[in-house]
Amino acid sequence: MESNTFEDKSKKKFSLVNTIFTIIFTISFIIQIILMFMFFNELDLIILIYIGYIIWGFSLYFGLISFWTFKKRGEVQKGKSYINTTKLVDKGPYAIVRHPQYLGGILFTISITLWTQLLVSLILSIIIIVLTYQWTYAEDNNLIDKFGEDYQRYKESVPRLNLILGLIKYRKNK
Repeated sequence: MESNTFEDKSKKKFSLVNTIFTIIFTISFIIQIILMFMFFNELDLIILIYIGYIIWGFSLYFGLISFWTFKKRGEVQKGKSYINTTKLVDKGPYAIVRHPQYLGGILFTISITLWTQLLVSLILSIIIIVLTYQWTYAEDNNLIDKFGEDYQRYKESVPRLNLILGLIKYRKNK
């Protein structure tokens, strides 16, 4: 007997392409972290470091606060992981962008590039950003399967990762 529950669909095996992309992402991220500790301000542009810290602050908000918001507003059963939401979350950082954890990761990789000021870090950031953006498409499809029309309406009103457009829409709706 075949089941069509969200839990069954989310347990699909990774394809070879997804596995390769995950390996490339992980290696890129690890190399970028190593570069962050080995090189700092290679171009000697202090302003980029300050901008990097500002972007890093946003990455912390979107990367960390979103986990707490997800668990609190997603009606997660006690003792369960934050990903086991039973309710669509559209408050806090989720009112600005649909995938704040992914945005937090993207902003973090950009901040590392601004701190190190290395071409190789820029190339790694581009790889990480492209792969992260690609994963949001699959995430949207999974969430449509899980939440149906509610997620479809949410998807139409809140941008995927566009922070600027998300902030504009958020301010308009307040």
